[in-house]
Amino acid sequence: MRFSLLLIFTLLSILLNAQAPALIPYQAVARDAAGQALNNATINARFTIHDGAATGAAVWQEIQTVTTSALGLFTVQLGSSVPLTVVNWANGNKFMQVEIDLGQGFVDMGTQQMLSVPYALHAGSVSLNVSAIGDTLFVGDGQFVIVPGISEANSYTTGTTLHTCGAPNVHNPDLTYGSMTDQEGNVYKTIVIGTQEWMAENLNTSIYRNGDEISSLYTDYEFADAWVATTAGAWAIPLSYEYCPYGKLYNWYACVDARELCPIGWHVPSDSDWTILISFLDPNFDGQQLTSASGGFMKSVGTSWWDADNTGATNSSGFSAIPAGGVVGGNYIDSGQISWWWSSDGDLGFASSLYIEYNNSEVRRFGNLTDYGLSVRCLRD
Repeated sequence: MRFSLLLIFTLLSILLNAQAPALIPYQAVARDAAGQALNNATINARFTIHDGAATGAAVWQEIQTVTTSALGLFTVQLGSSVPLTVVNWANGNKFMQVEIDLGQGFVDMGTQQMLSVPYALHAGSVSLNVSAIGDTLFVGDGQFVIVPGISEANSYTTGTTLHTCGAPNVHNPDLTYGSMTDQEGNVYKTIVIGTQEWMAENLNTSIYRNGDEISSLYTDYEFADAWVATTAGAWAIPLSYEYCPYGKLYNWYACVDARELCPIGWHVPSDSDWTILISFLDPNFDGQQLTSASGGFMKSVGTSWWDADNTGATNSSGFSAIPAGGVVGGNYIDSGQISWWWSSDGDLGFASSLYIEYNNSEVRRFGNLTDYGLSVRCLRD
């Protein structure tokens, strides 16, 4: 007898978690050549998945014996006897072939391309990880999703803008901050100052924009033998160092690495970028001076992070500078006393930087050896 299938090929759901098997619900109506439903009939149905094309290699096959209803309808759960997880859903298109046997051999009923199903099945093999503080979901190869509700529930906030560190007494509560997320999933407050938008916290990533790791030269307080002359990018966190909110200390080579230290849409500021900032805060600054009186406008107030007496600090700009100190000649120095940031301008051996001290209201431009470890602030492109 010739017959046909009216397919209700609705791949309704894929369940790939610990509570349910990986199955594809499949429904069809079997009809004879005259279009009449084959009611209450016992049918052998063979399902084959082909890889790459309708005539491609068979990568999965299952036979099920079913009985149609009074309307000719039958329902099966594909994968109930041969697991669908044997199929490599991540690569290539997949095509489903259906064959029916009423006792005289299988008859080919046609082949269709499977669309969303392979992606749903492949989702079960995608790596999922949650950050240590629970505010970031990492998906697959380095992609991430910030989960603000969880961040908020875990009290990693200050004011109304979420940020990963959440340390108190850093930002100006009277200003409105934005936020940015780096390639590692760390969230930072940002602040608009004049025509620029700056990070309002020091960078803390341990990977470049493309996901490559940045070398870590040491993690202890004693570095004299560990910080060596190098032309490779590197970061450091001393044992006694408050990584929250100080961020990491980077050598200059990390700042200019082609893999990019700052996330997409942001960059390590140049000398001209710093000049624009200082000129906005200090109208008397002519762009050529090495010193400006605007340091106090950039420093976080009080002595939670700064040593006494934190002269002239108002943080009226919202820049929220804190004294992370730096690594000079292999030694960690000036924590609590100096904020130090790299500029992207320099060459092998010597590069430009800015610094602010606890005992005055000035900001100064200064040249440093490129293997020193300083803080980094990213600027929006």
